[in-house]
Amino acid sequence: MLAACLPAAACLANAADTDPVATVEINAQRDPEWIGYRRAYKAAAFFAPFVRTRPLIQAHLQVRPLRPDLPLDGLRLSVAGARTRFEVAVDAMGRATLPMEKQAYEDDAVITLNRQKGNYYFSGRYSIRERDDGLYDASLLREACEQLLAAQRASGYRMRLLGKQCAGVTIVYAAGSTPEVALEAGGAAPRMLAAQAAHPFEDGSMGLYQVVTVRFADLPAGARVNAVTRPLALGTVYE
Repeated sequence: MLAACLPAAACLANAADTDPVATVEINAQRDPEWIGYRRAYKAAAFFAPFVRTRPLIQAHLQVRPLRPDLPLDGLRLSVAGARTRFEVAVDAMGRATLPMEKQAYEDDAVITLNRQKGNYYFSGRYSIRERDDGLYDASLLREACEQLLAAQRASGYRMRLLGKQCAGVTIVYAAGSTPEVALEAGGAAPRMLAAQAAHPFEDGSMGLYQVVTVRFADLPAGARVNAVTRPLALGTVYE
């Protein structure tokens, strides 16, 4: 199950950076997790072409917990530099969209997370775009899965995904929730699809969520999935 890690985005935490680093004061008592804005900017710029021609998927900066029991609720990113200061929203899955700010890049501002260092880290995430109306034709879901798989392969996961094919999608909801997801096909009455406690993404680092798994082999021709309850994220299933 992938929804899906951006491999080269490890540069957010690990790659050597030859650019000068601005001096920023950090509260020693909090010692928050942080990364340089230029590094995050370069990673976002690297992945932008892979989603630009694949309109059904998206790429985010991802805040990941080091243990599944660490919460993602209330996360907030602050960007601060010599002439720059703003905040970046983080959604319920720990995903954030980094503004491409020239001033923050020139300052090499620091991105801090409102959590202590050593509990979370920064990476990247591909996922399928959610639709406001919650309606997903089977053909659209299959195409979205294919776009995501192609983007992963093009951006560095080719060997890991060798021989893998799209088998379905995952629709992710908060733990403990009771989502309404229906399968509509052939004019018959909608059939409700069951959610199960499962890891939303492939690495199991984010704890358990309510996940509805839709396999393409189980979808009749012309079927449509109606996510009455808006999901937190949509991922993919490869086999």
